[in-house]
Amino acid sequence: MVRWSNVGTIFRQELQDQLRDRRTLFMVFVLPILLYPMLGIGMAKLSEAFQEQPRRVVIAGCQNLPSISTESTDKTAPPSLLDPTETAFNPTLFESPGDSSRLIITCDDDPRWLDPDTRRSLLRAGEADAVLVIPPDIAATMARMQRISIPVAYNSADERSQITYLRITRLLENWNLAIVEQRRIAEGRPEGATDPVRTEAQDVATRAEAGGSVWARIFPFLLVLMALTGAFYPAVDICAGEKERGTMETLLISPASRAEIVLGKFLTILFASMATALLNLGSMGITAFALASQFSKMPMRPNASGVTALLTAPSLESAFWMIALLIPLAAFFSALCLALAILARSMKEGQYYMTPLYMFCLPLACLPLVPGVELNAFTALLPVTGVSLLLKTLMQGDYTEARRYFLLVLVPIIIYGLVSLRWAIDQFKSESVLFREAERFDLRGWFHHLFRDKPRTPSAAQALLCFLLMLVAYWFIAPFLSLSAYSLLIMQVLVILGPPVVLALLLTRDPVLTLRLRIPKAADLGMAALLALALYPLVSELRVWVDALFPMPESVRQALAGLKDLIPDLPTAFLLLAIAPAICEEFAFRGYILTALERSYRPAWAILLSALLFGFMHVLLSLFQQLFNATLLGVILGLIAIRSHSIFPGILFHLINNSLAIAAGAISSDPNSRALSDRLFRDRSEALFHWPIVLLATAFSAVLIIRLVGTMPRRKQPTREPATPLGTGQVVS
Repeated sequence: MVRWSNVGTIFRQELQDQLRDRRTLFMVFVLPILLYPMLGIGMAKLSEAFQEQPRRVVIAGCQNLPSISTESTDKTAPPSLLDPTETAFNPTLFESPGDSSRLIITCDDDPRWLDPDTRRSLLRAGEADAVLVIPPDIAATMARMQRISIPVAYNSADERSQITYLRITRLLENWNLAIVEQRRIAEGRPEGATDPVRTEAQDVATRAEAGGSVWARIFPFLLVLMALTGAFYPAVDICAGEKERGTMETLLISPASRAEIVLGKFLTILFASMATALLNLGSMGITAFALASQFSKMPMRPNASGVTALLTAPSLESAFWMIALLIPLAAFFSALCLALAILARSMKEGQYYMTPLYMFCLPLACLPLVPGVELNAFTALLPVTGVSLLLKTLMQGDYTEARRYFLLVLVPIIIYGLVSLRWAIDQFKSESVLFREAERFDLRGWFHHLFRDKPRTPSAAQALLCFLLMLVAYWFIAPFLSLSAYSLLIMQVLVILGPPVVLALLLTRDPVLTLRLRIPKAADLGMAALLALALYPLVSELRVWVDALFPMPESVRQALAGLKDLIPDLPTAFLLLAIAPAICEEFAFRGYILTALERSYRPAWAILLSALLFGFMHVLLSLFQQLFNATLLGVILGLIAIRSHSIFPGILFHLINNSLAIAAGAISSDPNSRALSDRLFRDRSEALFHWPIVLLATAFSAVLIIRLVGTMPRRKQPTREPATPLGTGQVVS
C-alpha cells in the first residue's frame, strides 16, 4: 500500500534539491526566456539580410530581342522582355513589380557567352548566376508565329544559380502568356479562345486558421522534444547523480518504501518536464507574436501569406489542448527516463542513454510531419505519434475527428507510462541495479560467465534482445532469399525460430524449461483446441472490422495476390501458413520471450508484454492490419502457456486457428462447396459465419476464457538464482 504522505515528502525534498541546482534553474526557467527571443531577433535580421538578395543574369544577344519604344502606341505589338532602359526585366511580367529588382541583368555581347564550353566554365567560376542566350532570329520567328527555344544556362550544383533559374523560367512563362494575349487581341478573338479554363483560388481559411494549421504541424514536434528534454536531465540528476554523491543510501533507509521513493522522484521529473515544455512553448509563442507585429509593419509581397500565417500566434484553444495533452505525454517520458536513469551508475553513463532514447522518440515525433499521415486507429496506438497527431487534429479545429480517437490515444499512452513506471519500480527494488560496480570488460571472464555461470531461465532484457535479433535477422536475410514457397519456410525457421533456440542454448542452463518443452496434460490440449474452434468466428469478425478501419493499399493487395500464386496447393499452404508459423512463433513468443518476462514480472504483465511484442512483430514483418488480431490472440496464447506450463497447447491453438482460416478461404472460394459454405457463412467473400454461430461461439469462448483466467497464478513465481559475476566487478541476479 502506497503511503502518499511519504510520496509527497519525497517529492517536496527532491523538488527543493532541483530548485537549488543552478543548472536546473537555468535550463528550465532562464534558457527558454533567453533562447527564443534571441532566435527571433536572429531570424528577423537574417531574413532582412537574405530575403531580397539580387541575382546576376547575363543576357547574350540583347540586340536580338524585339522591343518597343516608350513612344509606341501599337497595342498589338508583343510585350518587351526588358524595360525601356534595358537595365532590368519588364516589371509587368512579375507577380509583384518590385520583384524585378531581384534580378540584375547585364547585356554582354562577349562571344565567350555564346560558346557552350566557355559559358559552362564562366558559370562554374561564379561570373554569373544564370545566362540567357537570345537566338539571332527570335524576332523573325515570333513574327511568323513559330515556336522558338531560348536556352537558359545555370549550375544546378549552386543554390544561387538554381534560384535564379527558377525565377527566369517563371518570367519567361509570364512573357509567353503576355505574347499569346497580345496575339489574341490583334486577331480580335475572345478570351476563351486561348484561355478556355482558368483556376480561381478561393481560400476559405482565415489568417488565424491558416496560422493554426501551420502551428499544428510544428508545435506537436516541439512539445515532444521539450517534454523529453525536460524529463531526461532531472531524471539523471536525481538517480545517477545521487549514486555519485552517495546520498542514495540515506534515502533508502528512510521509512518510505521503494515504490514510494520512485513515485516521489517521478512527480519531481514530471514537474520539471511540464515546466520545461510549457516555458519553452510559451516563450516561443510570445516570440512569434512579436515577430508577427514587426513583420506586419513591413511591406509584404502578395504571395507572402504563408509567412504571415506562420507568424500568427496560436489560439487560446490550441494552448489549452497543448497543456491538456502535455500531462500524459510528460508522464510517459518521465517514467521512461526515470527507469533508464536508475540503470545508470553515474551521470556520465546516464548521458549515454540519451542518444538511443532520442533515436527511438524522434522518428515517432517526426511521423506526423510526413504528408498523408493522419490520425487513425493504428497511429493512435503509437506511443508518441498518437499524441502528436491528436494535438495536430485539435489545433486544426477538427473536433469531430479528434473525438473519435481521443480515448484511443490517451488510454495507450497512459498504459505505456504505467508500464515504464512499473519497470522503474522493479529496477529500484534490485540491489544489483542500485549498487552495481564499475563494468570493466574482461574477455576471459565474459566467456567464463557465458558458458559456466548461466542462469536457469533468461531475463527480461534477454527477451528484448531476442525480439531485436529476429528483426535484425529478417533485415539481413530477406534480400538473399528468392520469392518462393521454400524461401518463406526458410525465412520463418531462420528469423523466427533460430534466435530463441540459439539464445536458449547459449544463455540458459535449462533450455527445456526456457522453451516450455514439457509434456502437456490432455485437459490443456483439449481446452486449447476447443478455444481455437470457438474463437475463430470472432476472429473473422474482428478481421473485417480491422479491414474497414484500415483499408489495405492496392499495392499490398497485389503483393499478397502474387504471394498466393507462389503456393501451389492446399497442403503447401497448410505447411507454410499454419504449421510453420505455429511452431516457430510459439517457440519465440510463448517459449523464450514469455518465460523471460515471467521471471521479472507478474504473469498478467508478462502476458501483456509478450502479446504486444507478438503484435508488433506482425506489423514490422508482415501487415500492420494484423496488429490487433495478433495482440489479442497473443494474450490468449500467453494464458494457455502459463496455465499449462507447456508450449504444445499453444502450438495446437495456433495451428487450428491458422488452419481454419485456410480452410474457410478454400471453402468460400470453391464452387463445388457452395452448399457447405451457404450453411456456414452469411458472407462468402469475407468468410463471415452466420450470426447464430457467432453468438454461440462467443458464449462458449467466454466460458473457456473465464475458466482459463481463474486458474492463473496471481503473482510471479520467485526465482532463486545465485548471484554470479559478469566480467569483473558486475553482479547480476
